[in-house]
Amino acid sequence: MPALRSIAVGMDGSPSSERAFEWALELAKLGGASLTIVGAIPLHRVYATQTGSPVEPYVEDRRTMSELLRLRAESARQAGVHPVASFLLEGAAVDELLNFLDEHRPDLMVLGARGVSSARRVLLGSVSEGVLHHAHCSILIVRPPHAGAAP
Repeated sequence: MPALRSIAVGMDGSPSSERAFEWALELAKLGGASLTIVGAIPLHRVYATQTGSPVEPYVEDRRTMSELLRLRAESARQAGVHPVASFLLEGAAVDELLNFLDEHRPDLMVLGARGVSSARRVLLGSVSEGVLHHAHCSILIVRPPHAGAAP
């Protein structure tokens, strides 16, 4: 197997992305690879009148994701992974992740599988599927453990 020098992991705060982070962290530790933690937040479009400011959801999303990235980067450093970087992207997740991959060229991107229903997948697609089909690097999709499987 070729050496992995750089690994990127996509985070969105979901249990699937947390599992992807665990895999990426272990792979980085085993191979001495750098780790880049990437999060994307959508740019909200407001079509209806709201009681609060339309900026509030965006500001809260940005704050939450920034903190998540900071905490995971610190966890990776404490686990002995160096160097560690993080990027907060803004826009459509698939497009932003693909742009990131084109610019930064990691050897591997690790993403969590979301497990959305087949009807929803047909209508909306998923981030992991979109990245998988269009990325120019290797992609590892981490699935949730099977029911009853050992941890």
